[in-house]
This record gives sequence, structure tokens and C-alpha cells, in this order.
Amino acid sequence: MSTSNMVVNPSPVSGANKVAYKGKSKRSFKRMLVVFSFLAPALILYILFMLYPMADAVRLSFFDWDGAAPAMNFVGGDNYTQLAQDPIFIKSLVNNFYWVLLSLLLMILPTLALSVLIGKLKRGKMFFRAGFYLPSVLSLAVIGVLWSKIYDPNYGAINVFLRQVGLGALAQNWLGEPSVVIPALVVTSTWAFYGTYMVLFLAGLQNIDQSMYEAADIDGAGPIRKFWNITVPSLRNTMNVVVSMVVIHALKGFGLVWIMTQGGPFYKSEVVATYVYKAAFSMNKVSYASAGSVVLGIIVIGLTIAFNYWRDKGE
Repeated sequence: MSTSNMVVNPSPVSGANKVAYKGKSKRSFKRMLVVFSFLAPALILYILFMLYPMADAVRLSFFDWDGAAPAMNFVGGDNYTQLAQDPIFIKSLVNNFYWVLLSLLLMILPTLALSVLIGKLKRGKMFFRAGFYLPSVLSLAVIGVLWSKIYDPNYGAINVFLRQVGLGALAQNWLGEPSVVIPALVVTSTWAFYGTYMVLFLAGLQNIDQSMYEAADIDGAGPIRKFWNITVPSLRNTMNVVVSMVVIHALKGFGLVWIMTQGGPFYKSEVVATYVYKAAFSMNKVSYASAGSVVLGIIVIGLTIAFNYWRDKGE
């Protein structure tokens, strides 16, 4: 019999494999369907209230629209060109980065040192944890009004204290003096969020192997040396999270500035978020404000990606 006339029957084993593969694919599809059904509500809300507004802001940034006119004029990149030439926008961007720098100086190491001290307490640990975390529970509106009274040039607690101890020459209008307004706002922001970052550091401190401190004690290491050589390196991951949160919050800051100074005096405390708000709702430049928000968003996302890349590369 010639080989050309031979008929090769399908192997029963291969047929069974096909049936098994179809059954496996069907189970995988059902599993994906179940997973998607749990994720769908959150995903839909994220798309509606996050992704869609972001995409619409990018679209609006290429038009000239006041927020009420029925027609929008396409202007391409003119809004971005105007932003690059806008001295107030440039000043607000510089103020944002100044805010970031001061926040990093006042937030990271002082909060970590405070967490270490609280972690070493034998008594009253819960009291101090609750006390330092309490400001994080308050709304920014309450915090802004409270610290506006503290900074009051005539009756504020700071100036009253300085006058009583004989340092009246240092008393000043903390929110009205251009040279100190941003540091004053950053101090308020630091007080408001100290508790949040303290909780993160306290959680990280609990995961440090105590045997390393015992070995350091045997070697005669002091508290400062143990802090820099054991505590700080062991909290690398927690430190990265805290730094990311501080930078993002400083760049997006709006509430405290708007409540306490609204960008004054003379735009010395103006940040991008407040300037964008004014452009949209006071000057009726919705498209221009959208372009400013897009620029700020790109900066925030770019810095976050760059920091995460640097962190992963270092690890």
C-alpha cells in the first residue's frame, strides 16, 4: 500500500488534550470574569472621576474657552506658550518647589526622630501617639483658621510670646511679610501632617530586627550611631513612601494657601493650584487654567516616576 493513500486518524490523546485545553480556557475566563466583577465598580468610578477629567483637561488646554461660551476656538499650544511667558505662573511654580524643599527638611528627619523617641517610651506611648496624630484628624479649613489666629500680628500667640520674653523685635506679620509667608505656611502644613508620617515611621520601626541594636550595644555604639547606621537604613522603604507623599502633597497644596493667604502678599505665597483656580473662576480662563493644571500634573507624575526609578535602581 502506498503511503499517499494512507489516512492518519486523529490521535485520541490529542483530542483529549483539546478538550482539556477548552475546559481550562473556560475556567480561566470565568475566573477573569469574577475578578473583573469585583474590580468593575471601583474601575468605573476611577474612570469617571479621575481619568475622564484628566483627559478632558488635556483636551480643553488646546482651546480658548471661558467656561460659558457655546463655542470653543482651537488654539493649539498657545496656552502653553503663554504659561511659559507668564511671570506669575513661573513665580507660583518656583514657590511650589520652595515649598517642597522646606517640607522635606521639616518633615522627614524630625518626624523620624520623633517616632524613635516615642517608640522608646516605657509609659505614655499611646498618649503621645494620639496627641501627635490628632492634627491629622482635623480638616484643613479648621487648621487654616486656627493658625491664622496664631500668626495674627497683634494678638497671635507667637507674637504675644515673643513680646513677653523680651524678643518683641522678632514679632512680625507672619502671613503678610513676603520673606516669611511660605515658611509660615509650611510650618502649618508640617503640623497638620506630622501625625500621618509619624504613624508610617512607627510601623516601620516595629519591623526592625532588635538583635541589630543588641549587637550594636555590645560593640559600644551610641544612640546617634545606631540611629544613622541601623534605623535609617532599615527604614529605606518607609522613607521612600514618606518622601513621595511629602513631594506630591507639597506640589498639590491648595487648601492651606487659599484659606490663609490666597496667594498673597503680592503673589509671594502663590502656588500653581491657587493660580489655576483664580484663572479658571476669577478670570474666566478655563482653557488657560486647564493648561496650567496639565503642566502641574506632568511635573508631579514625572517626579514620582523619576523618584521610583531612582529608588528601584538603588535597591
